[in-house]
Amino acid sequence: MANERPSVHWLGLNALGPGMLRNRIQTVLSTTNFRQLEKVALAARLQQDNIADPSIVCTVNPYRFTNGFNNVIFELEFSDSVYWIARIQHVSVDFFEAHENAADLLSEITTMRTVRKRTSIPVPEVYTYDVSPSNEVGYPYLLMESLPGRVLQGPIALQVPPEHTPKVAKQLAEVMFQLHGLAFDRLGRLWSGNEGEGELEIVPIGFDNATSPDAGPRTSLEWFYTHRQQANRQALESHPEDPEWLAACWVLKTAVPHIIIEARLRGPFPLCHLDLHHGNLLFDDDYNLTGVIDWSQAQTVPLERLVVSPEFVTFPAGSEENNKKIIGFKELVREHLQHLEEAGRDPIQSSEASQPFLSQFFGSRHAEITHRCTYSRPHRALWDARLVAALIYGDQVSWTQLVSVYRGMELY
Repeated sequence: MANERPSVHWLGLNALGPGMLRNRIQTVLSTTNFRQLEKVALAARLQQDNIADPSIVCTVNPYRFTNGFNNVIFELEFSDSVYWIARIQHVSVDFFEAHENAADLLSEITTMRTVRKRTSIPVPEVYTYDVSPSNEVGYPYLLMESLPGRVLQGPIALQVPPEHTPKVAKQLAEVMFQLHGLAFDRLGRLWSGNEGEGELEIVPIGFDNATSPDAGPRTSLEWFYTHRQQANRQALESHPEDPEWLAACWVLKTAVPHIIIEARLRGPFPLCHLDLHHGNLLFDDDYNLTGVIDWSQAQTVPLERLVVSPEFVTFPAGSEENNKKIIGFKELVREHLQHLEEAGRDPIQSSEASQPFLSQFFGSRHAEITHRCTYSRPHRALWDARLVAALIYGDQVSWTQLVSVYRGMELY
């Protein structure tokens, strides 16, 4: 069945300024064996759709692409007006990183197939793949369904017309609700073997043959603490003796207990996209959600992490009007989550009467603390710590006092 051309809004090299990213992608353009990619795609298409027509061909225009931080996306055009997507990794890896990257890609494939099978969330179908950097194409690749629609150019609350905002909020709530229901008893990533075809299991992040399947955090408290300390170490690499940065890392570390929902300390742990925002959501012209893309970092997480998204957080530097729109959109999503839960559709709540509803945590002060502590980048630790301190202590404790308390304490 014919579908629309995915590359209508792609800018190719015109979207890239000078720098390392442009250089990496130009290397991909000059070294990828696109003829081999066309052969692989055609063979997969003929098998996928059980086509016997020998006249069908597949072509790739190397200069028609879009890109992310780690991948380049090309359009696969078949002569019968069918389009697929080819995603090629452009980040160079050495021999020791190749195994880890292959495992990451296999986990992502397992995740996408699981979400497609167990939910109604629109996720592209995976047709074929090769995770080896030494394959004939020249890079690890993934061939998949081309979903209609396009990403918004900014935050949902600021980009979607008011008359469509309730519909978009409802759709996003449905995605979060279904992920909440897709829960497991362990923290980690989805895995189905080295060929991606085995039985589904949850393994620790970084799992390989030398790692015990029992490694990694076992509770939500361990999970948040581990992630926070990893980020703190990175933050202090550039500011090892700075008293304000030391205090910032301490504030973010001591905020962890303010996040935890005790009833969910040991799970169940829902599958989380980890980067569920406008850049990974596809919408048609009527703002119907047509796709959720880029599941590369998806894993099972504490419930508290599921509600984290930059779409739901206001910013002190933002205008009052824009922040008001964000707050309104967040409240609409919370209301839709509550409606879904009250309709008796929550598989977690129905099996555990003491479990808190997702909507009860969503939009709360604790949820904002979670966002600032987990979505924070190392270079933003000082900024986020000030915001977290205000959320926890209000105006009862000043930043100067916190610096004085924590400046001489060992963080690790």
